[in-house]
Amino acid sequence: MGKDESCCTGRVFNMGYKGEFTKFAESNLEAWKTAGVKTIVTSCGDCYHAFKRLYPTLGSKFKVIHTTEYLEQLIKEGKIKLKKNIPMKVTYHDPCHLGRQGEPYIPWDGQEKKIKNQIIIYEPRKPRYNGAWGIYDPPRNVLKAIPGIQLVEMERIREYAWCCGSGGGVKEAYPDFSNWTATERIEEAKTTGAEAIVSACGWCERNFQDAITGTGDKMKVFDVAELVQQAKG
Repeated sequence: MGKDESCCTGRVFNMGYKGEFTKFAESNLEAWKTAGVKTIVTSCGDCYHAFKRLYPTLGSKFKVIHTTEYLEQLIKEGKIKLKKNIPMKVTYHDPCHLGRQGEPYIPWDGQEKKIKNQIIIYEPRKPRYNGAWGIYDPPRNVLKAIPGIQLVEMERIREYAWCCGSGGGVKEAYPDFSNWTATERIEEAKTTGAEAIVSACGWCERNFQDAITGTGDKMKVFDVAELVQQAKG
């Protein structure tokens, strides 16, 4: 796509700049349509959430899959063969925008009303997102397919996972709080006995790495795709 591709601007939307989000999203949609795109593959949790949940509100009909979903498919089809042994105990961190915020968009056509000008209700009732249908199994299945990898789980996982602290503009607006949040997650990861914390979102990985650099911790940080690349030999 080159110069015709713009940022997903999902983070911009989360920070309240809906006008900017709409401008860039519509530009991306038009560029994809012109290029004849059918499927969008992304390695970023923020992009996945934007393309899967936000873009459909603007009419997007494109199929959206995350890199971990694609890798899982390629491994099952035998198109990627993982031969090299990686003897490492790891724990997986569920990114918010890939997990609990990564549920598919459900169209809703109704009205917002107020009871006694105070209590907001929706008719018909709006679809409820509870986080249970996010992308949880594909990254874990990929890790389990890597020879030598021992996957251990933290206490808070899937839709109940502790945030990395980077999302929604928090890292930019409240860096100290963002760093504390990441440090808390790293401490939780250490209780599993894992040597590394693995995720599937660049924002999470960067925030964990920044926190580790600040504390001098020995915990390693990887993306799922990095371990796949290593296992290919």
